[in-house]
Amino acid sequence: MRNRNRGTGAALLASAWLVVLGGGCALATRALAGPAPAAALAPAAQPDEDQNPHLWEHHATSVAVFKNGLGFFLREGEVDLRDGWCLTREVPPAAFGTLAVYSHAPDEAVDIVGCGPGEIVEFDGTDAPKDAQTKRSRLEACQHLRVELRYMQKGAERTGAGRLVSVGPDFAVLDNDANSLAVPIEGIRRLQVLDLPVRVHVSADPGRKPPQRTKLGMAYLRKGITWIPEYTLRVLDEETAELTLRGTLVNEAEDLVHCDVNFVVGVPHFVHTEYLAPVAVGQIIRTIGAAVAPAQIQTQIMNRAAIATHQARDEFDGGLAVVERPPAAGGDLRAALGNLPQFEAAAANDFTVFTKKDLTVRRGEKAIVTLFTRKITYAHRYRWTIPGDMVHLLALRNDTGVAWTTGPCLAASAGAPLGEDLLRYTPRGSMGEIPVTTAINLAHSQSEREIDRKLKAHEPATNFFLDLVTVDGELTVRNYEKRAVEVSITAAVPGKPLAVSEGGTMWVDTAKLQLLERSGSVSWSVRLEPGETKTFTYRYERYVPSK
Repeated sequence: MRNRNRGTGAALLASAWLVVLGGGCALATRALAGPAPAAALAPAAQPDEDQNPHLWEHHATSVAVFKNGLGFFLREGEVDLRDGWCLTREVPPAAFGTLAVYSHAPDEAVDIVGCGPGEIVEFDGTDAPKDAQTKRSRLEACQHLRVELRYMQKGAERTGAGRLVSVGPDFAVLDNDANSLAVPIEGIRRLQVLDLPVRVHVSADPGRKPPQRTKLGMAYLRKGITWIPEYTLRVLDEETAELTLRGTLVNEAEDLVHCDVNFVVGVPHFVHTEYLAPVAVGQIIRTIGAAVAPAQIQTQIMNRAAIATHQARDEFDGGLAVVERPPAAGGDLRAALGNLPQFEAAAANDFTVFTKKDLTVRRGEKAIVTLFTRKITYAHRYRWTIPGDMVHLLALRNDTGVAWTTGPCLAASAGAPLGEDLLRYTPRGSMGEIPVTTAINLAHSQSEREIDRKLKAHEPATNFFLDLVTVDGELTVRNYEKRAVEVSITAAVPGKPLAVSEGGTMWVDTAKLQLLERSGSVSWSVRLEPGETKTFTYRYERYVPSK
């Protein structure tokens, strides 16, 4: 198959083949088209007698959804090949210009992806032979597609466009909804396929017969889809609780019909998004693809993906009456989210994935999906960060085998709410905390007194003196709970800590070492039995201006 755009496309492809999309997809860059139509990408319809067998209709089979509004999509579909070639109507608006097309067959490879205003064939003896048999063969391969034909009739060049409904011995019939036109096959000089700007070529391994039918896949990263995690913690007894994670999927990208949705914990850091750098983005996708792509096609994506470079329309032969449908750009995700908070997770390189199979969520819809329900162990903790109040927390041990992403958590016991706060990212095997309420059953107090002052201990400038003041502090905690409690106490001091009572720890803020700015902290971690009272003492010194 040869056409006028192939030379330019081959040069562009050669310059892009060095870019590899991980998990194994190759990248493609494209200029995003103009205003998007209202309809999003929809699953392929079942083939019928009026559909061209060489038209590749693909549908989304899997998507990895991140919390920053990006989705990594996998689409696939089967198609008949004509001399290794097939056509498709559109490519999705791949974020950062990324796109990969690959074959599922282990002994096939997508080696060329051509992009332009539509396939063009010149019957001039160079691009394609001039004889009627060749023209008829090419027309039959385009049956049921929208085409434009340039032909000679009565010594004048004419142009006709419409759906190619039939090809006879002498005439090809075009239907453009308004009327039908019979074009003499002998006079056709030029054929252009409309609405199908993407052409894909599949080659077989050496020694193998070229495939007649194949299954192709497409992978890309795009904007317009996100998920928001929410937890429910139900206290069962004094040691165990039930933790449930639900994900609210907000889809403003494209229709997902019987699609596997992967809710990804961990947001990748895209370094060069402002510069649209496909190489840098490809490094990130390598990690993502390996995590969510089906194992049987990971090698295919890596080794057999073809790369296409989409250029501006004016780089191709222009001036044609080409009807090109721009890809759906997706809805306004920000408007769909409203004022919902965004919870960015830590550990961007630790992609824990929760998969919900066979999910249908069309563009513009939202869905709440339960991702897991697990029994966990917990403990009561109390934290007093002076000068704040004593806070009661639930310390949750993550023995579930998966990381917990950042999200709001509602804690409840016996049908009554205990509190709602943010459960932060918790790696496997570590502890997460949920504040419950102010600890009213732990009485606490603080007192400080000056015990020494050295007048004019330092003169940093002429006639400017500083006094060195020594302060003793005392903290008292009494446990009125019916059970023993673990208490963490931290007190900030506006100076240099000198001493703490038994079991205490001192820290000095090394970022504040100037005499008037010195600061530090003292802390204790203790266990209080029911009814027990403990007192903690500390001492620090600070410089103050002399009066």
